[in-house]
Amino acid sequence: MKVEKLIIFVIFLGLIQLAACERSKITDPGPNSLREAADSLNPFPGDSLPLDSIYKPDTLVGGTDSLPNADSVRRQPFKAGDEFLITPAILADSLAYLRLEVVTKKQYSCKENYIRYAALNVFGKIDVRLEEVTALGPCETGTAPSKATIYFNRNNISPDSTYQLHISASGKHYNGSLKKSGDGYAISWPYDSGVIFTKKSL
Repeated sequence: MKVEKLIIFVIFLGLIQLAACERSKITDPGPNSLREAADSLNPFPGDSLPLDSIYKPDTLVGGTDSLPNADSVRRQPFKAGDEFLITPAILADSLAYLRLEVVTKKQYSCKENYIRYAALNVFGKIDVRLEEVTALGPCETGTAPSKATIYFNRNNISPDSTYQLHISASGKHYNGSLKKSGDGYAISWPYDSGVIFTKKSL
């Protein structure tokens, strides 16, 4: 009888020990079991987060703004083969200035466009550089020839003197002369293309 009770007691202790082991596995899972649980929820085995879980927006295309640059409309190079018509005049309301009106033969974007230029009168040489077409402010839809109005102070042009006249445009250079005789002017200009004076005496 004592032997049977001893066997039952040993079996009972074994069951208690087995139950304790199982409980330990549930409440304190090992690293492998945690990893397996995470991987079972993740479509990318071995990573706790998908590779592209953080969104990186592509706001730039090829390192430049994807929107058109407004300057590409407001600033325009002269078109190939374009020509420039220049009309000289003495202002009726002011004898102090000699005016050169420049206009392109071809048309450019933005109705309110104009020719950007640089002009100098120094040491017996009048130098005019026609640089590009540009527009101030918003571009008004449409096209128009481009223009420039250039003024020279007549008091800086000595009487009975001949000045070298140099004009550059579209990478080309043109040379002539301007002579002041009394109140009038005579322009010597050998070109009938590229840069053209519509009249040569005032």
